Amino acid sequence: MKKRNGPALWDLIEMVIAVTRQSLLFGPPGTGKSHAAHSVELGSRELFSITLTPDTAAAELRGHYVPRGGEFHWQDGPAMMAWRRGGRLVINEINHAGGDVLSFLLNCLDTPETARITLPTGEMVRPHANFQAVATMNGEPNLDLPEALRDRFPAAIEVTEPHPAGIARLSKDLQAFARETASAPGGADRRISLRQWLAFDQLRADIGAPDAAFVIFGRRAEEVLTALTIAKD
Repeated sequence: MKKRNGPALWDLIEMVIAVTRQSLLFGPPGTGKSHAAHSVELGSRELFSITLTPDTAAAELRGHYVPRGGEFHWQDGPAMMAWRRGGRLVINEINHAGGDVLSFLLNCLDTPETARITLPTGEMVRPHANFQAVATMNGEPNLDLPEALRDRFPAAIEVTEPHPAGIARLSKDLQAFARETASAPGGADRRISLRQWLAFDQLRADIGAPDAAFVIFGRRAEEVLTALTIAKD
């Protein structure tokens, strides 16, 4: 199937997030996946977010007891708050979920008819009808996610193009290069993320393009500066 690029890709992302209960955005870093997950079609929903590491415990999503006034009180985590309030739960770096979090997510992201979580308080919680989850990752879902977790996200979109709003923040002379290099063939060695272009654009105004390129692009500094010079001429 032909890949969508540019505005067509981001139009699709907005449409999918608007109408799906659970969606997954994957692809190279620095393309705006997290930005989209946190902002696209949020509407009146409250936003709850967590970034996973291999050491993240399920309690960080579910909740835990906290000391207050000499007693311990239950405090919901972001997943339970999103469940109760019909909010959007953003799960960044979902491929880093360890075994404890994985077990929790399989329940949390189950179908509305069967999803139930019994808290340590003894309370059984079910998700609000408006609950929504958007996950992001830099890898390949079919390779980097356990099959059961991958199955929780039938709507998955590969993000290969930087968000147009991010491109628009760059100086005009950098915009075309940023679009091209964000999804450059040849893997990470050839790719330059939107974050790098934004940093270069800001830094060159303060210390000049050569030094900014050295700091941001390292060994590729000369290559980038040459390309920019040729384009300008």
